[in-house]
Amino acid sequence: MMKRAFACTAMVMALAVMFSLPAAAQSQKVYQGVAQAGALPVGTEAPCILNQCLMYTGDFDAAGQNPNALWNNNSLAFGIEGAVYVPFNVPRKFKGAKGKTDWQLQGMFVNELMEDVGLGIDVPSVSWAIVQGVANNNNPSGGAVKTVCSGTGTPTISPTGRSAFGLTEYTILLTGTACPAGPLESGLYWLTFVPTTEGLAYLSDVEDNSPANAQGPGTQPVDDSFFVSAAFGFNNFVDAAGTACGGVGCDAFSFGVIGSAVH
Repeated sequence: MMKRAFACTAMVMALAVMFSLPAAAQSQKVYQGVAQAGALPVGTEAPCILNQCLMYTGDFDAAGQNPNALWNNNSLAFGIEGAVYVPFNVPRKFKGAKGKTDWQLQGMFVNELMEDVGLGIDVPSVSWAIVQGVANNNNPSGGAVKTVCSGTGTPTISPTGRSAFGLTEYTILLTGTACPAGPLESGLYWLTFVPTTEGLAYLSDVEDNSPANAQGPGTQPVDDSFFVSAAFGFNNFVDAAGTACGGVGCDAFSFGVIGSAVH
């Protein structure tokens, strides 16, 4: 009986975070490396201090335009799994660089709002994939979706000092990864990075036009993230900003890609 009560509570909290806030229009179509007034300098987000970030889409802001978050988690306690697919552009070349540059993947991270529901904050593993061909109503396992590379690993987690909705935000970082297919050439990709946890975990959005600490050269297209979860009734991709979040926030999400540029 207690387990069922907890499961129902989890579903209610998940739906509340996804659908409860009012919507507002977004004017910026791509988030780039622009420092926010009064914030720490670009590049001071912890994973980008210790690692070379090819992009970081910026900090979650609980006081921003439409703060929100979307379930991105394989919850062992509640049996609820859902994955957000976030887009990123690999530019043809760096500003000032001579010739074409590709990305050699070395890691990635996400910022997630989490609650341990009395079971402790623990992320024993994450599963990740970089894919192409994501589109509304596509089948994640269908022929239109091409997996470029994927893997699993044991991450490190650390609090960011931010919180919202009664949840605490943590950075979930995985390093030492590689893309066996080789460096990522210029183009549009989607990253899915799903932690396994005991409790609740939601991928933080970034709703300010200039999220604090955002940096490039990679960029995140706005309104091009997708969500898939059989537990929530979404067997195929649905748009995160519209269907999954009810038009409330979720235009872009807080994540980063670690690696180096190669010629």
